[in-house]
Amino acid sequence: TKEDVVSLLERLDDCEAVQVVSMDMSTTFREAVQLCLPRARIVADHFHVIQHVNKALGKVFSHCAKSEAGKQALKGQRHLFLRNKEDLSAQQEQTRARLAQAFPALGAAWQLKEHLRTWYATATKATAAGKLDAWMALVQRKGPTQLRKALSAFRNWRDEILAFFDFLPTRLSNGLVEGKNNRTNALLRQGYG
Repeated sequence: TKEDVVSLLERLDDCEAVQVVSMDMSTTFREAVQLCLPRARIVADHFHVIQHVNKALGKVFSHCAKSEAGKQALKGQRHLFLRNKEDLSAQQEQTRARLAQAFPALGAAWQLKEHLRTWYATATKATAAGKLDAWMALVQRKGPTQLRKALSAFRNWRDEILAFFDFLPTRLSNGLVEGKNNRTNALLRQGYG
C-alpha cells in the first residue's frame, strides 16, 4: 500500500538528497515517492515498460491460440513472440514469420513490441518524445485491441517513461533491485517445505 511505501521511504536519512527514483509503473509507488521524495525525478523502468507491452502481446497470443486455426498452429510457440528478435535462431525466426502471416494481429503486436524496443535503443533526449508519440499513434491505428488498451499506461506515465532519456548514457534502471528480489524469491522457493 501507499502507507507501506511511505513508511519505508521515511526511514531514509536525507529525503531531500534523493535525485531520481526508477520504478515500475505503480501508482502506489509514484504517489509515495512524490509525497516523501519531492525533489526526486521518477523514471519508469524500461524493462517494466516493455514488459507491459509483452503482457498485452501475450493476450493477443492467447486470443489467437483460442481460435480453431490457432489451437494447433500456436501450441508451444508463445516464446517466439515474447523473445526479442535478436534472440531467435534463423529457424525460429522463419517459424515466427510464418505464424505472423497466418495470424496478422499477432504479427502486428510483435512488430509493435519490437518497434518499442528499437525506440529505447536508438532514441535520444531530443528525439524520444516525438518517436514515442509516433509509436503510440501507430499502435492506435494498427495495433490489436489488447495493445491499444495498453496505451493508457503510456498516456498516464508518459513523462516518467521519457525521463529515462534524461539520464543517458547511464540507462537508469531498477534491475539491480529486481535481481535481488528474484534471488530472494528463488531462495524462498528452494526452502519451501
